[in-house]
Amino acid sequence: MARPQSITDEEVLAAARAVFASKGVSATMEDVAERCHVGVATIFRRFPTKQALFTAATNLVNDGEWTRFLAKQAERRACGSAGAADAREGFIELAQTMLETARKMMPLIMMRLSNPSMLDRESAASRASWVLRSLAEHFEAEIAAGRMVEVDPRVAARTWLGAIRHLAMIEALGPSPDGLSSDEFIAGLAEMFCLPASKRRRR
Repeated sequence: MARPQSITDEEVLAAARAVFASKGVSATMEDVAERCHVGVATIFRRFPTKQALFTAATNLVNDGEWTRFLAKQAERRACGSAGAADAREGFIELAQTMLETARKMMPLIMMRLSNPSMLDRESAASRASWVLRSLAEHFEAEIAAGRMVEVDPRVAARTWLGAIRHLAMIEALGPSPDGLSSDEFIAGLAEMFCLPASKRRRR
């Protein structure tokens, strides 16, 4: 089969997730390259070790989806779309975007936790810092736009990320232990963060 002229990091990571999910941590860089229909050197140029590839592949947030979501929300704020319904829908969309990725990642995250030797701690710490920082910056902008309750955005970022991870874990374990559906949880989470219409600043 002819090799593609180029391949994106997202495509490499998607292939890696599929390979690791199928073969576990014994999967090789060659397995990933074969799935991508590229030479193994192409994979090594982007991810110098299998550990680095595994760490990147098992991250909770998809870079491409996350970047597109943040850009969309920034554009929405710039256009002055600050109605109560829009604010609530924005939080729901944020939760659904992150949960969709978390659902795909949960088996790999469990694999990562059970194989600590495969974790590139420096990359993982840098990645966690980036996710929390970008989420905090998003919340800070939402607060400034009068769309979100005024709290420390760093606390909000940790709380939000933890809630999404917990929801994905609950789903992976089976039926809801308290009868609360995922949609109901997300709606409630959005309500906790969204500034009530009665308290919104006039712009």
